[in-house]
Amino acid sequence: MAGPVVTRVKTEDGIEWHCERQGSGPHVILIPSGSGDCQSFAKVARVLANAFTITTFDMPGMSRTTAPESGLHDLSASKLAEQIVGLLDQLSIDKAAFYGCSSGGLAALALAADHPSRVQGVIVHEVPLAQNEKMHRLKAMDDADVVETCRYTFSTVMCEDPEKWRALGPACHQRLDKNYVTWVRHYVNVIERAFTTEELTKRPVCWTIGSLTPAGAFFQNVVDGYRAGIAVGLLPSKHYPQVTVPDVLAEHIKMAVEKFPT
Repeated sequence: MAGPVVTRVKTEDGIEWHCERQGSGPHVILIPSGSGDCQSFAKVARVLANAFTITTFDMPGMSRTTAPESGLHDLSASKLAEQIVGLLDQLSIDKAAFYGCSSGGLAALALAADHPSRVQGVIVHEVPLAQNEKMHRLKAMDDADVVETCRYTFSTVMCEDPEKWRALGPACHQRLDKNYVTWVRHYVNVIERAFTTEELTKRPVCWTIGSLTPAGAFFQNVVDGYRAGIAVGLLPSKHYPQVTVPDVLAEHIKMAVEKFPT
């Protein structure tokens, strides 16, 4: 199968998106995590493209997607969802299934809560539903220390296989070094959001946490899912299954989408 078609798409809010699309069939959108770069989905997208039209992108102000200052000002999960809806409009995608982990999962849940008519269903993994006091230390660091700390945290603390994280490649890691600063300055302890049971039940939700992640880290996912009648399952990974177990994640997404109502 040929690789993804890469395009730049400008939306009415001034964001110029780096988009990668491949496959045919029902639409599935892969939303990057706090790393902001869609390179992490390369293997997952390639597998899923056998059954679906896959669209992924770099996040606003991250990697190859540029955003005006207004695009990152007062950022929230709802604002991210609105930005993604603007991209869907430009791509003529009326309705899709969405996958996201971490802040990508926040955006996916916000899409389901705020724009349910555009959502077939969402698949989310380890969603930060509340601010993390430990993250305040990151925000107090200078940019160089942010990059150094995030390099270690993303590759080792939140990823069970540092070699697979490094295998994203030098070009990707050069972009990530810049993204870490954007993430800390504009996303961390800013976009987190709790969702009501009503919001979590507007559209189907398939929810997981990692079996290799310390249980307490995302236990609130289990609590909120349970309250909404959503069974939270396990993936054999930590925070980034798209990097460490892409084939497992692709099959998980495929099975979830096939169960969503059309």
